[in-house]
Amino acid sequence: MDLNVITATEDALIDFCIQRGEKDALVAGVHGAIVVKVTNNIVAKWGWTVTDAEAAMHDFAYKNLDHNIVRVPQVYRFVRDDSGRGYLFMEYIFGQNLAGLDINRHQDIISRVAKIVEHLGQRQAPEQKPGPISDRGPRGYLWGDDGVRKAFGSVTDLNDWLNRRLTLRNDSIDISPYPLVLCHMDLCRRNMILGEDGKSIYLLDWGHAGFFPRFYEVATLSCLNPYDGDYEKPLIGVVESLLQLTDGEKRDMKMVHYARAASLRWSFPEENDNE
Repeated sequence: MDLNVITATEDALIDFCIQRGEKDALVAGVHGAIVVKVTNNIVAKWGWTVTDAEAAMHDFAYKNLDHNIVRVPQVYRFVRDDSGRGYLFMEYIFGQNLAGLDINRHQDIISRVAKIVEHLGQRQAPEQKPGPISDRGPRGYLWGDDGVRKAFGSVTDLNDWLNRRLTLRNDSIDISPYPLVLCHMDLCRRNMILGEDGKSIYLLDWGHAGFFPRFYEVATLSCLNPYDGDYEKPLIGVVESLLQLTDGEKRDMKMVHYARAASLRWSFPEENDNE
C-alpha cells in the first residue's frame, strides 16, 4: 500500500524510509543522503545532510521561479527525527538526468542552463540576510569542508567572515552594495533532469542554495565536483557573457575564491565560539 505523505504521522514517514534503507534506494549518497521511492510520483530524500534549510530553499524555488524557464519538483513535507536526520518528501520527476546526456550533441543545454542562472539572479531574498532560509549557516563548495556552522545574521556578518580570510593576503571585500538573490550553488549536470516532454529542465538538490550576490553562482561553477570540463568551461563563458558582470563584481568574485582557498587550507575555530 502506498504511504500518504500528507496525512501519515512523522513516525510512520521516518519508519518507512528506514525500512526501505539503502537496498531499495534510487540514490545512496557517499555523504549519507539516501533517496527512496515512496509512491510512483513521490520520493523521499533523507539523511543527516538533509536539513530544514534545504527544504525551505527548495520550496521557495518551487513557488517563485518561472516554470517556463526552469522547473522544480514540488515539496510535500519535511520532518526530522530525534537524531537530527531530515526527511524531505517531494515530487518524483520522470526524464533523463543531464549527466547521461552527450553535451556535444545537446549543445542547447549550455545556453538553457545559462538562462536559468540569469533567472535565479532576478529573484531577490525575502530579507537582507545572506545564506539559506534557516538558522543554519551555508554549506557547499565556497565555504570549506565543513560549511559555516553559524548562520549569518546580516551582510555585515558575511563581510566579516570573508575579510578574516582575506586579511591573510591584505585584501578586503564589501558585498553590501549588491542585492542578495537566489543562488542554487550546485549546478552539476547530475542535479538536473530533462523532462519527458524533452523540453523542461528540472533543477534538483537545493542543499547548497541560499541568497547571495549573483556572482556567487558564477564563482561556484568553477568549483563543481566532479570536474566536468565539457560542461563547465562553455557554461562559464556563456554565463559571464549573458550576465555582463561589472568590473567590481569580477574583482569581488576573485575575493570570494581567495576566501574559499583560505578556508580549505586554514582553520578558523574561534568563529564557532558560543555556538
